[in-house]
Amino acid sequence: MTQPISSQDLLTRRLRLVAGLSALNEQALKLTQVIAGVDMEVLRLELALKQAPAEGELARELRCDLQAMRESADVTAGRQRECAGRIETAEQEIEELDRLLRQAVEREGRAP
Repeated sequence: MTQPISSQDLLTRRLRLVAGLSALNEQALKLTQVIAGVDMEVLRLELALKQAPAEGELARELRCDLQAMRESADVTAGRQRECAGRIETAEQEIEELDRLLRQAVEREGRAP
């Protein structure tokens, strides 16, 4: 039979998980900032396209840049969704660890 995990070990594990969750939230914030910047660039390019002649080198360059920015936004949004999924998983792991921690504290006869 295996030895139950002590509350001290669970607290150590929880601290690592919370630090990881903090890092994931930082990453999510940075991705949000990147998306905001890309959105601003898309708006700038759309405005420039409206002001540029319909044909010509400038219009082609602006359309190319606009397409690249939209693709960048899609990639970043995908990374943001992936990060949100990892945050959700980390939060669930912390909830489970909290449950185990409550059990360990009760088993050890200490007040929560």
